[in-house]
Amino acid sequence: MKNKLLSLLSLLFVASFMHAQVTSYDLTSGVSIDSDYTDFASATADSSGVSFSGTDQNTLSVLFDTTQDFTGWNEFDLTVNGSMSSAPTTLFGIVFYDSAFNVSEYESGAFSLLDSAGSATLSLKAGSDDADWSDIIAFDMVTGGGGDPTVGTLTSIAVPEPSTYALIAGFAAFLFVAIRRRK
Repeated sequence: MKNKLLSLLSLLFVASFMHAQVTSYDLTSGVSIDSDYTDFASATADSSGVSFSGTDQNTLSVLFDTTQDFTGWNEFDLTVNGSMSSAPTTLFGIVFYDSAFNVSEYESGAFSLLDSAGSATLSLKAGSDDADWSDIIAFDMVTGGGGDPTVGTLTSIAVPEPSTYALIAGFAAFLFVAIRRRK
């Protein structure tokens, strides 16, 4: 009976996890490059994402056509998706701006992760979260490094919904109890 219950609950977890929502923004729809603040040699927004090339130690500045409501994003790490064909050792960060130009800054992404796995996780920098997340109008990707050639494409920035974290935590607690009872 216990094994059947465990199997049933495991199937329910897998089914609900497969339907977990991810809040994401496709960088190809409703964005433009802000040439006043972008200092990469080339930057474009097209069907493959926001592409850039030049050297690292530069900024890619992207404007949303309309303000975006990213309420809740400041509570979690961001996942930045894309690909790199050059400068695999460069670090980068993302800075969000609201309409009053308050900022929220994420840092410590590695282009090497975009190159190999297609995504990098950025953590919110302590003390830099002043933006109104319901009124985001732009973001900058700021790169570090030693002036190496940099060519890449950003395709989306995503944050898991809180329900996803709650689901994972609940299942972990269930497994802990089930394993402990078996012993």
